[in-house]
Amino acid sequence: MNPNLALLILSWQVACLYHENETEKLLPGSASATEAESDTLDQIHDELTPDVSWDDFNDTYARYSSAKERAGACVEALKGETPEFKSKVLESMLKVANASREDDNESNVSPEEMDFIQQIREALE
Repeated sequence: MNPNLALLILSWQVACLYHENETEKLLPGSASATEAESDTLDQIHDELTPDVSWDDFNDTYARYSSAKERAGACVEALKGETPEFKSKVLESMLKVANASREDDNESNVSPEEMDFIQQIREALE
């Protein structure tokens, strides 16, 4: 997997985490991802990963049967990257997490999102 694709997939996976309550408008057909998170992913794509096609993103995302399997493949793709690139991955994930207010959490980052970002950070060390 291309590292830029892994960055996008991990960022989107933050948006797709389940939360008990959502306070922002969800994407049509989505159980947890908000419109604000989708807009933020588009911005990350345009700024950091314009070489990744959305078709490749969708095909690769769907190729995995679980979020755990998908995250593991992304971490493997990022293992050899520079610390600076790994920081960009984590910053992008946090940016998506911060995009919408969830669970009335004042920081906008839900506990599920923070836990997932921490897991990825530790896996990339």
